[in-house]
Amino acid sequence: MNKLLKFIILCLVLTLFTGGCGTINSKKPGNTGNTNNQNSGVDNQEEDSKVTFQAEVIKAGDSLLITPDKESNEFKSSDKISVGVTELILKGMNGEDITLQELKPGDILEITYNGMILESYPAQIQASDIKVIGHNNLIDGYLAIIDDIWNEDSGLNSEIEMITVDTTEWINLTDIEKEIILTGMKDAYGFEITVGTFDELADQGIIDKENLYFENGVHIVISDMKYDEKAEKITYSISKWRSGLGAVGSDDSKAEYKDGKWLIKKGAMWIS
Repeated sequence: MNKLLKFIILCLVLTLFTGGCGTINSKKPGNTGNTNNQNSGVDNQEEDSKVTFQAEVIKAGDSLLITPDKESNEFKSSDKISVGVTELILKGMNGEDITLQELKPGDILEITYNGMILESYPAQIQASDIKVIGHNNLIDGYLAIIDDIWNEDSGLNSEIEMITVDTTEWINLTDIEKEIILTGMKDAYGFEITVGTFDELADQGIIDKENLYFENGVHIVISDMKYDEKAEKITYSISKWRSGLGAVGSDDSKAEYKDGKWLIKKGAMWIS
């Protein structure tokens, strides 16, 4: 009798225990946990997760390459990210639909994706939404300043094969933003761009220091730069050098951003 009573009590305990147990569903932050979806689970939770960060366009066209904001977690993964844009709608600053080809280097984007980063280089993400929220006008300012000196004394540009640039005094730019400018120069003028000071280029045999001659190119130097970010004004000196008797430049020049473009006001011009 005692054995039978013990058996009944044991059965009751087991029944109560198993009846109080259930399955535990893990959720990521921001997941809606839609129980109406019969296929809901970890995979869908990853798809439903949304992470948003800001980034700057390095290159756009057939593909999209960006550099994340330095304060973002994405920058900790990689300073360059290739963004997959399959079946998504890109929005311009006014909310209008735009194409990938309409994005420009220096555009500031707000990118939404599922938080998954493929650890390659560049890293890779798949975006669900992209919106243009601004533009780095300083990049265009540098390009406008360089283009202005490029068109001065065009005879210095004849029969060249390369352009060299001293970026030592370029200010308010990241290394990647400098890359964007150099790429813009290559696209605009069709020549290889090499970075270096006069002495560094001479040590490499690119410039003939003894005879003060650059046979295959011109050397561009921007110096004395000051940038007023609030007023969007740049003051600078600049030179384009081919030889001791072939150079042009200006001192105390100014560039100001007005009505969507940079206006150049040359300072004291000189030529040799």
